[in-house]
Amino acid sequence: MEDKNQIRPLLPITASQKDLESVADALLSENPPGATVISTSNAPNMAGFIYVPSIKLYVAEQRSLQNNNWNQAHEELAKQKGKMLTIPQFEEFIKYLKHGYKDKRKAEAILDDVLTVRDPWRAEHLDAYFEEKNGVLHINYDHTFTGGKLKVGKSEPLKDYLTANKTPGIDLDDLLTKANKHGLPKPDFKQGELYYYAPVNGAVARFGANSGRAGLSCSGDPSGWDGRLGVRVAKILGGNK
Repeated sequence: MEDKNQIRPLLPITASQKDLESVADALLSENPPGATVISTSNAPNMAGFIYVPSIKLYVAEQRSLQNNNWNQAHEELAKQKGKMLTIPQFEEFIKYLKHGYKDKRKAEAILDDVLTVRDPWRAEHLDAYFEEKNGVLHINYDHTFTGGKLKVGKSEPLKDYLTANKTPGIDLDDLLTKANKHGLPKPDFKQGELYYYAPVNGAVARFGANSGRAGLSCSGDPSGWDGRLGVRVAKILGGNK
């Protein structure tokens, strides 16, 4: 008969060394309760980039390719063998800087540039184009620029998302941890200071901040460009450096 007072191991006896190390990392982590525990990675360093394990991408520390509209940015990224971050990938990058990246000083500098409400205006293109099909709004993403044309990788109907603007606002932590599969806030999100402009037909996504607000806009003009509107180059592990 089983002894009910027997102390059971936290992990199966057959747990690998990797499992044990993961548990140790979690126990020693500075992450707040409820934060996603992100495992360490053996990915090699790439100058000017941060490797984000959860999305398996190198993400540029700085925006670049300013003075390009959304379509032109995709074209220029293709020349660099890079890609534009989707909305969920951008949110994973921000979450990693907040809770996983070990260089806290660098993380805080990037987060300040992206999120802090102050002048000058700073913004970056995100890989999302919104298109109405048969009366249903879709999100197109994972675009590639090949053969002189921008091609859609995936196109899916939008579901379970906030359809009205919130100015202000939505809660940043909700956006980083509870967004729908396309990175958009859900209708029941908490009130917060992050501005949100809901998707509209023919628009693209960008994230920006200025002296009055910071937030996610899904109503941007694809032809819009500015010297302070750029893109954060992303590259896959093992891609050209």
